[in-house]
Amino acid sequence: MNKIDFKELVSSFQEFASLSQKGKGSVSTESIKQNFNFEKYLTAFSAIDRYCYVVADVTQLKIIKAGGSFTQMTGYEVSEFENKSYHKLLKVHSLRDLIRGALGGSKYYKYLYSQPPENRYFIKANRTVDIKCKNGTKLHCLAQSIPIAFNEKMEPVFFLNILSDLSQIKTENSYSHYIVDASNEEKIITIPVQFSKKIHANSNSILSLAEIRVLQLLARGNSSKQIADSLFISEHTVKNHRKSMLKKYECHSSAELVQRALKDGII
Repeated sequence: MNKIDFKELVSSFQEFASLSQKGKGSVSTESIKQNFNFEKYLTAFSAIDRYCYVVADVTQLKIIKAGGSFTQMTGYEVSEFENKSYHKLLKVHSLRDLIRGALGGSKYYKYLYSQPPENRYFIKANRTVDIKCKNGTKLHCLAQSIPIAFNEKMEPVFFLNILSDLSQIKTENSYSHYIVDASNEEKIITIPVQFSKKIHANSNSILSLAEIRVLQLLARGNSSKQIADSLFISEHTVKNHRKSMLKKYECHSSAELVQRALKDGII
């Protein structure tokens, strides 16, 4: 991780951590931690196929339980994540998704705390995310973050994060993040989380100027030979730039690469 990436992650995580840990240390928070019956609560999810869950103590920024098809889906043992801090998420999430998750998480908390306390049980966050498996493959998943325990001030203590595998469904693997407010079942509100250009600075920082020039021509439909002729470089160099960008952007095709770059405002 270079300095620019590190600063981006730290700055996005600081506000998120502050909002997450709002209920830390209170008597009612500690009481919830001691008395919450996870086994009884999680039994309801045992019939869901091809999913896994992660329970987080947000006041400690710590993963406390994992289950479902966690090992089957990710290749990691549950013990590698349980009772570990959030830094373990670097194993399964790209830096890009972690930054977006932190920024989106801050927006979620701001919305949550703007709502009446009695409504907060019914407000969750959904986002799509690519999970990096232990064997190097990826799963495109829907991640649902649901607050399941609050202290007496209605500040969240535990979140249940359900990851459903969407890889077998033919969907566009683009990123989406939104808040769902179901406090009024007759009028469920879906709020898209919009990001400023700030979130994409990391993407620009990892592409060289030479790569960006190739990417701009690629987006216009030019072939590798046409790009090479335009930039007075070899076709082999163009292919190397393309391969490098696919790896940096974690894409599987030129079309996906161009789509990501357009979304990020690079081209």
